[in-house]
Amino acid sequence: MRVTIDPLLPLVVVFMAWVLSERYFPQIMFTQFTWVYWAMGVVSSVFLTFSIFFHEYGHALAARWLKLPLERIHLYLFGGMAELKQRPVRPLEELIIALAGPLASLLFAFLAWVAAEFVRPQYYEAFLVLQFVFYMNILLCAFNLLPIFPLDGGRTLRAILWYFKKYFYKASILTFYTSIAVIVLVMISAVVLLMIEGASTAFWAALLSGYLWYTAYTGRDELVYRPKFDDLIFRISEDKTPVAIIRQINRMDARYLRNAVIPVMEDGELTSVIMGRELERVPEENDSVDYLQRPVEKGLFVDLADESTYKHGVKLKADFLPVLNGGVILGMSDAHEIRFWLLQQKKTAFTFRGDGNKSQ
Repeated sequence: MRVTIDPLLPLVVVFMAWVLSERYFPQIMFTQFTWVYWAMGVVSSVFLTFSIFFHEYGHALAARWLKLPLERIHLYLFGGMAELKQRPVRPLEELIIALAGPLASLLFAFLAWVAAEFVRPQYYEAFLVLQFVFYMNILLCAFNLLPIFPLDGGRTLRAILWYFKKYFYKASILTFYTSIAVIVLVMISAVVLLMIEGASTAFWAALLSGYLWYTAYTGRDELVYRPKFDDLIFRISEDKTPVAIIRQINRMDARYLRNAVIPVMEDGELTSVIMGRELERVPEENDSVDYLQRPVEKGLFVDLADESTYKHGVKLKADFLPVLNGGVILGMSDAHEIRFWLLQQKKTAFTFRGDGNKSQ
């Protein structure tokens, strides 16, 4: 499991330690030693950072349990993200992964509460640190459950709408509008608080609404993205040799090659394949790779006319596969994206045109 950290995150940890040691703990506990406040602030700041990691680790464990490969856990300035290599193909999978993070935060809060009760009253400083960790994890859970995408609450909402609407893209659009509506309500609340409570309370509400708006803005592309068939297809000519296709893929993006299935075609039909991971190097134009050819089998291609080649449960054996229609090759595509796209089409309105376009 790969973990990456934003280079500026340590500065945020130090800043949080300063705020806690100079502002928070001195207001709730009196002591004559400044170093005690700083020790409490540093430990609390580190615990808070670990709480975010533990939250994302919950998502990661859920994805691993569902056998969905994880790209990485990334911790950035004000949060974290568990990035999957491929998206869930069923609403229940997205629901489980989305709720796993808040549940992990609740578990961490419970452990902090138990530890706090254990050390009180003998070690009051440790009790206050653990109490802070308890409250922060409860807050982290509640904040992430707001129905705003890409927060966990927004992903949970999309999973529920996806289940009832039976259509991922429609659920995504409804989630987008819901997210905007919730943010507008928070903004209205900030204005009301300004008139009732004054600028101090309204400031925090305005800050929250601004952060939520930024969060929704960063996730909007994923919600409104609705690709067409041609957007997913990497076209290859019928008369191209396997070596020419290998070199074409390498020029497009060398990272694809190792995880690709290279089609070997005869009269536009797939006759055998070459596994990109078995290539020792990118061949020259006159080189032969015939010795690497292997028979075609399920999981090495996707055929639009045969749902058994891409339905849920079929193990796709590479990330970049040939795409066929009735045995005739159309091009290549990200295996998981094309499968997801095909499974999400409305069957009654999904038709294929001979020019390789899709209509619905």
